[in-house]
Amino acid sequence: MKTTTYLSNLTPLRGIAALLTVIFHIDLMLGHGGNMLIKYKDSLVLSKMYLMVDFFFILSGFIMLHVYGKGFAEKVTKSEFKRFTIARFARVYPLHLATLVYTVLLFAVSNSVGLSAEPIIQTENHGFSLFTNLFLLHSMNLHQWFSWNHASWSISTEWWMYMVFPFLVLPFSKLGYWGKAIVALLCFVGYLSITVFIVPILTVPDSLAFLRSAPAQPVINVAYQFGFLRCLFGFVLGMMMYKGYQKEWGKSILANGYTILALTLGFMICMHFAVPDVFTVIFFPLILLSAAYGSKGMNVFLGSKPLQKLGDWSFSIYLTHQPLMFTISSIIAYQSLGQPKTAGPPPQPTMLMGWLICLAFIALTLVVSSFTYRFLEVPARRWLNAQATSYSSDQMGVPSVVNSSKD
Repeated sequence: MKTTTYLSNLTPLRGIAALLTVIFHIDLMLGHGGNMLIKYKDSLVLSKMYLMVDFFFILSGFIMLHVYGKGFAEKVTKSEFKRFTIARFARVYPLHLATLVYTVLLFAVSNSVGLSAEPIIQTENHGFSLFTNLFLLHSMNLHQWFSWNHASWSISTEWWMYMVFPFLVLPFSKLGYWGKAIVALLCFVGYLSITVFIVPILTVPDSLAFLRSAPAQPVINVAYQFGFLRCLFGFVLGMMMYKGYQKEWGKSILANGYTILALTLGFMICMHFAVPDVFTVIFFPLILLSAAYGSKGMNVFLGSKPLQKLGDWSFSIYLTHQPLMFTISSIIAYQSLGQPKTAGPPPQPTMLMGWLICLAFIALTLVVSSFTYRFLEVPARRWLNAQATSYSSDQMGVPSVVNSSKD
């Protein structure tokens, strides 16, 4: 049985990226961008945190090649592809389905008690989008806006990237040094093509026509349309970084705690000054390599129990935080039913109040995520893997073995 070294330093990075995504969405909910830095209106640090999704994509490509690369190194067999598909399905689908069902029920109850639908949240919530969400198709250019649990758009793109991944392993393994470098460079060309050609043609529904007035920005923030391209470039870049990790690219420089701090500061500065996304993303694969190589101090810090737990809960954090936001918004709206409406938008909280709200919501999200991880994610994953393994073993007449890998 093949064993794979567990790269524990990468686990906390998932949790940190998930929390930064939560902060990004809280900031949007409080004041449509930048409200939590209201005294520093020129800073776009929080408004650029959508790039954490791109870090997820890069990390995913890196991890997939590390965990499953050996199984597809020579060819893609039917049995190995089936095992891989079941493992990935067991990893992502149970929680996706649970949060989808919860969100559908939440909005059904909200509408039944007389709450009006918020266009930015519910404009694409209908029967067809429920179908596409169930089959993880909702980020494949079938909609004009986010639907149901908005954050799950990236799960849609990753799922289909998983289906492509096994067929990339062998051709990528044949690449030489320059071949790998060229593929990595082409990923950045792909990011640039999103900025130049894709962003200007994105569409929005008529109910959100006011969003069309903003001119195209030098961003790669595509999701419900062309999101798969964004995932593809990040995932493949992550695969190339794993090839570099195996060859110890830049290890003498990157395997240093001060280096990863400098790289982190670099991408934060880029976001602060709204540097085009294609340049900001350059820091992500370097941060990933630095953490993977590790160092004495880095290993102690990233290996701490709280950060490891945060990484374990990262998927739950990512998929549960928006349903929680929608729940709180619905409760507040319900309490306001029948009260006279004030003219104009509601007053924005101060920066201090914004951060207090943010911290309270993060605490709530962590509590909920710890429960969904323990009582939903892990049991569902183990059960599905056990059922599939047991079935395969019965067919072959051999004892069953349950896959206990976290990924």
